[in-house]
Amino acid sequence: MPSPFLRAASAALVLAAIGGSASPLDAQQALPRTFQEENDFKAGPTPYEPLMKFWYELDRLSDEVSIRPLTRTLLDRPFTLVTIAREPIANPQDAIRSGKTIVLIANAVHGNEPAGKEASQLIARDLVFGDLKHVLDSAIVLIVPLINPDGGEVRRRTNEEGFDMNRDWLKLESQEIHAIVTQILNEWTPDIHVDTHHGGSAPYTLTWQGTLNPAADRQLREYPYRTVFPAIRRALQAEGYDGFDYSGAQTRDGVRGWGSTSVEARKHHVYTGLINSIGMLFETPSSSHRVRNGRVEAIPQPERYFHQVRGQVIGLRTVLQHAHAKRGEIRTLTNASRQRAIRAGANPTANDGVVVDYTLVSRGTEPVWMPSGPGQDVTYTLQNVPVWLKYDVVRTVPRARGYVLPASIAKVVPLLMEHGIQVHRFTAPTTLELEVYDALGVERREYFQGHYLQAVTGVEKKTESIAVPAGWYYISTAQAKGNLISYLLEPETDDNLITWNYTDNVLRVTPTNVEEAMQALLGDTDLNSLTPEQQAQLRTRAEAMMRQKQRVPMMRVVKPQPMSLLEVTSFNEFNRTRYYQP
Repeated sequence: MPSPFLRAASAALVLAAIGGSASPLDAQQALPRTFQEENDFKAGPTPYEPLMKFWYELDRLSDEVSIRPLTRTLLDRPFTLVTIAREPIANPQDAIRSGKTIVLIANAVHGNEPAGKEASQLIARDLVFGDLKHVLDSAIVLIVPLINPDGGEVRRRTNEEGFDMNRDWLKLESQEIHAIVTQILNEWTPDIHVDTHHGGSAPYTLTWQGTLNPAADRQLREYPYRTVFPAIRRALQAEGYDGFDYSGAQTRDGVRGWGSTSVEARKHHVYTGLINSIGMLFETPSSSHRVRNGRVEAIPQPERYFHQVRGQVIGLRTVLQHAHAKRGEIRTLTNASRQRAIRAGANPTANDGVVVDYTLVSRGTEPVWMPSGPGQDVTYTLQNVPVWLKYDVVRTVPRARGYVLPASIAKVVPLLMEHGIQVHRFTAPTTLELEVYDALGVERREYFQGHYLQAVTGVEKKTESIAVPAGWYYISTAQAKGNLISYLLEPETDDNLITWNYTDNVLRVTPTNVEEAMQALLGDTDLNSLTPEQQAQLRTRAEAMMRQKQRVPMMRVVKPQPMSLLEVTSFNEFNRTRYYQP
């Protein structure tokens, strides 16, 4: 028997969805109900088939809803984009020229984190038939029902390859993230991008994070913290919940407080900030406990999933209401961030440095519900603790006007173009004055996502006259995605082309000591099989190897120079894992 609380709450969601409907249909009979509503939020995450059944039924009932196929997953499930708009939107250009706020809600990149995909169904129904209809006067809403259909069907974090797709936003190796970047972010240029997850710490019902990496536009980074997140917290508290910043309790240098996760550009809410969108991460904690009237109460296991979904509903409703109320302000902000990036690349100044090192610090001491005790016996007390949710810049390098790339790393060109970055090719040989990097060392750091991640351990920078043949490439930073370009092409950032092995053919991993260098030269040969003289010669060669520097293939243009260039365009377009289907 469903609990009275859940029955009432579920009914309230349905009534909210159909309230004020102008549909000529009998809404209580005709409007689609979600799998969760049918099962009182107790049957586990919605499987793929009933999930998509809801979306196609909503599309059938309303001209304001349209569904566009983007690609198919490795297990051949359709991967789709839902568009909800008041006036017909035939293409992304219509959406951009409308002047309306474009909001993208992307759900469940981790297949076992499904509350956002449940909440998005309720939100969509409210947009079309309920009390959010007014939002469509000022906003166009794009929804990816489920980023990870294959993982979601078996409640698995990763995709079918075993990879975390929320670490794929730079390398674009998964079909799903590749489709989002090339067919949604590049074409629609959303003003706001919300990515929904499960995470954070009870007793908070929803936790959040914006783009914290200081390499992104400062005004974009500050905006949600100044406007949207405080409004979400007020909305949660109005329903007896509470929310706070992601992620949870941490101890740093022996001091216990509340802290952030890392902010590499491979993660969606960092990547979206680098491409001039207001990125927001929503993380739904376990809902084992919640704040109620100033105290923390335990939530029975059968009721927890409802609270997780409800937290996402409140967060998404608040974002959409803000997108409606602040339409002009938001578009002005995102447009201005694009222009700032273009100007910074066209005429770099001392204030336009590229952030290559940063550190996590406390933004101050704040009251936070801190957990203590093991397992089911955990308790929560409100404590004033440091909140480590600010990243200070440690070091920058002057922004380049552009980068020259040799043909030896031409494999990066398709990746850059898939990110919506303009690439040019030299049509005639020339000599350019360039800043070049010599790597003092290259190290292999870890095996991750099918890659041995690599990094330079030190560089020497100098200016040289370089003979550039026809066929080499030029990437100007005077582009709207200039911040992303600099992050990818500067060798000292923490997430770049070197990190993801795009330069492995020209930058080899260097030994860390002479003995390791000797073994690298020996291969399978046993050192003891060599004579003392041979060992001495080998050591001399190894010491020379240790001193050898390697030229980094990304070379910087720092002053205007004549160049004969032609824009690179794709010879053809294809989906990376698509094959003929009978």
